[in-house]
Amino acid sequence: MWFRLLYGPIVLVLLLAGACGGDDSNEESEMAAATVARATVSDEAIVTTTVVVSLTQDASAEMEEAVDGESSLDVSAGLPTATPADLGRDVIYRGTVSVRAPDVEAAAREAVSIVQGLGGFVFGQQVSSSPEPESHLTFKVMPADFMPVLDRLSSVGELVDKRITADDVTERIVDFRSRIATAEASVLRLRDLLGEAPDLENVALIERELVQRETDLETLRGRLRTLTDAVSLATIEMAILQLHEPVPETGIEVDAWVSDSDEDPCLGEEVLVTSPDSDAYFCVQVENTGEVALTDVEVTSEALRLRPQDSRTDPRPFQLVSGSFDRIEPGELLSAVLRVAISEGRIAGRVATRGGVEVGFQVSGTPVPDDGVPLDTVTNDAITFVVVAEEEGPPSFIDSVITGYRGLVRALAYIVATVGLLLPFIPVVVVIGAVYWWIRRWIRGRRSGRSIPADSRPDRSQDPPDEPRD
Repeated sequence: MWFRLLYGPIVLVLLLAGACGGDDSNEESEMAAATVARATVSDEAIVTTTVVVSLTQDASAEMEEAVDGESSLDVSAGLPTATPADLGRDVIYRGTVSVRAPDVEAAAREAVSIVQGLGGFVFGQQVSSSPEPESHLTFKVMPADFMPVLDRLSSVGELVDKRITADDVTERIVDFRSRIATAEASVLRLRDLLGEAPDLENVALIERELVQRETDLETLRGRLRTLTDAVSLATIEMAILQLHEPVPETGIEVDAWVSDSDEDPCLGEEVLVTSPDSDAYFCVQVENTGEVALTDVEVTSEALRLRPQDSRTDPRPFQLVSGSFDRIEPGELLSAVLRVAISEGRIAGRVATRGGVEVGFQVSGTPVPDDGVPLDTVTNDAITFVVVAEEEGPPSFIDSVITGYRGLVRALAYIVATVGLLLPFIPVVVVIGAVYWWIRRWIRGRRSGRSIPADSRPDRSQDPPDEPRD
C-alpha cells in the first residue's frame, strides 16, 4: 500500500530526469554531429555555406570584349567542379535567370521542353500580356542537372540576368536528426511508464506529457522533411520578357542653291541677284542620313506655290540630276533642278524687287526598313533668296503715286512731330505774351500822360455848376 503512495512522486522524478537528460542528450548529439561532420569532410573539401553567381547583360558584354592576354571571368564555372553534393554535403540549389525573346510564348514553350527533357517539371507559371507580354516560370530539377538546365535556359533568348545560390544545410539536417532521435527515445520511455502507471491520475499526467513530446517530434520530422525535399530538388525561377527590336535611325539632309544659268545650278549660291526678266534655276539636294531606305520623297515650296512632285499635275517638274524620288538608299544623294521664270520683277507672282523673296523648299520622305513596315515620316528644309534689281529710267505712274504718297505721309509725320515737340511750351509762350502786352500798355500810358502841358488842362473850378435835373 505504501508503495503505491510513493509511485506518483517517483514517476514525476523520472519525468523531470528524462527531460533534463533529453536536453543534455541534445547538446551531446549536436557536439557529436559536429564532430562527425568535421571528420567526414576534410579541410580541402570545405565549401562556403552560400555561393552566389550573378551575370548581367552588361557584364556579359564586357566579358565578350575582353582583349587577348587579359584575364576574364569564366561564367560557366559558376560552381566549383567538385560540388558540395559530390562531397557528401546537403546543399539547396536555387537559380534565377531572366531573358528577352521576340516571342514570349514560344520561348516559354521551349523552356518547358528543355526542363522536361532533362527530367525536371514545371512547379509554377504566371503569364501576363499587359502592358507587354511576359512569362514567369518556376522549375524543379535534380541537383545534378541544375547547371546544365540553367545554361540551356539562358540560351532561350537574350540573357538579361543570371543568379545562382547554393546554401549548405548539412549541419542543420544533422541537428534535426539528432533531436529527432532524442525525442523518439523520450517518447518510448513515456510509453513504458504509461503501461506501468498504477492509477488514473498518473495515467493522465503521463499522457499529457506524452502528447507534448509526440507533437514536438512530429514538428522536428516536418522541418527535416522540408530541408531534405529542398536538397533533393533544385529550384530555378525564370522570367521571359518581351524583346524590343531597336528602331533604326532615320533622317535627311537638305541643301538648296539658286543660279541664273542652267549649266550647273548645283554650284550656285544661296542668294541670287538677277534682272527683272530672266530665269532662276533652283537646285535641291537631298541626302539620306538614316540607316534605312527613304521612299516617296516629296519636295514642296510655299513661295513658289510648288505642290508635291507629280508630273501629271505640276507643270514645272524637277529635272533629275542624280537619284530618284521613289527611293533613296542610306548614304545616297538625290539632286534635282527646277527652272522658274522671272517676269517684270516677279517670281511665282511675288514681287522680288523690294528686298527680294525668300524661297524655301520643304522635303519629306517615308523610311521603310527591311521588314516593309513604314516608319514615321522625316522632314527637313532649305532656304534660298532671289533679289531682282530694278532697271534705271523714269518712274511709272504707279511708282510716282506711291512716291508722292510716301512724301505726304513723311511731311505730315514731321508736322505732327513738331507740334508734339512744341505743345509743352505753349503755356509759357502765352504767359510771356501776356506780360509783354501789359508792359507795353503801361509804358504807353505813361508816355501819353507826360505829353499834355499843364496850362492846356481845363479849369474845372470856373465851370458853372450843373443844373439840377427835374
